[in-house]
Amino acid sequence: MAVKEVSQIERQLAILRRIPTEPQKVTVNDLIEYLEASHNLGNLSKRSIQRDMAMLERVFGVHVKTMGRENYYYFPQGSHISLKKMGPDLALGFLLMEKYTHSLLPEASLDALAPYFKEAKLALKSEKYKYADWEKRVAIYPKVYPLEPATFNANHLLDIYKALLLNKQFKMNYTKKGGETKDYIVSAQGVVQQEQVSYLIATYEGQKAEGLIQFAIHRINEIEILDSLPKRIAGFDIRQYLEQGGLDISLYDEQSLELIFSHHTAQHLNETPLSKDQQLTQLKDGRVRVTATINITQSVKWWLLGFGDQVEVIRPKAFRDAMKKTVHGMMELYSPKS
Repeated sequence: MAVKEVSQIERQLAILRRIPTEPQKVTVNDLIEYLEASHNLGNLSKRSIQRDMAMLERVFGVHVKTMGRENYYYFPQGSHISLKKMGPDLALGFLLMEKYTHSLLPEASLDALAPYFKEAKLALKSEKYKYADWEKRVAIYPKVYPLEPATFNANHLLDIYKALLLNKQFKMNYTKKGGETKDYIVSAQGVVQQEQVSYLIATYEGQKAEGLIQFAIHRINEIEILDSLPKRIAGFDIRQYLEQGGLDISLYDEQSLELIFSHHTAQHLNETPLSKDQQLTQLKDGRVRVTATINITQSVKWWLLGFGDQVEVIRPKAFRDAMKKTVHGMMELYSPKS
């Protein structure tokens, strides 16, 4: 096979791809062997590679450590080499990802993304973009009162992700709501974050009722990954599970909802409808009739209660009766005690 001749820039790019991250290191001789074997490059002198390395140290931040008479080259932990400068839009995307998905991503993924997060911060602080104060100007804020997130052991979430990726069961010790602790042999199906709480969606050995169980991850005390294969649910899709009310309790089979809102309160439903088939009808008394086909869940009930006397539930009748009962219970709490 004929030996290739390449330009200096091609050779230096090939070298960049070979330089490892600490604690691994390479020498000039290692790089010559690599270029000869993998890229079929010949006529390489040690001096030319040393000159390449001097340039890569200066331009790309390659580190060098001298031990005895030999130089060892490496990139430090968390470094990232990009030949294309990150723009402000991409930088904002990375930093929003860091801010709002931190509790969902496995530790290994966060470690791999750390150099990109660092580059994004530097990009936004550059003279050109003047986005250094972006955190003061961009936020996601929940409509409901933001409770403090439940605290949990990050290693437990990492172990759950490992079990999912390696297709393994695990044993966990879990504290139920009442305070009782119990051991489970678990087959994880997925992980969901709902507001300030992360949930493990799973089945477990000896489960009496069919279906998926939600375990609050902050109540997990210990996890031990096992060698046994999990019992996966065929065709399981976390998105379908959520859309079908997996994390929310369906209160009624009927899904035809009819409400009457005050005119002012109903205005936001023009811009953010309850459903694709939502209909708004102006009534003679100034209020607005709202009809929509939705899964009537516990969350829907809490949402409507938040409007107080600005909304009236018309149907389903069972839902109207339940709201009446709740309102009467509230009136009892606020009534003067004899």
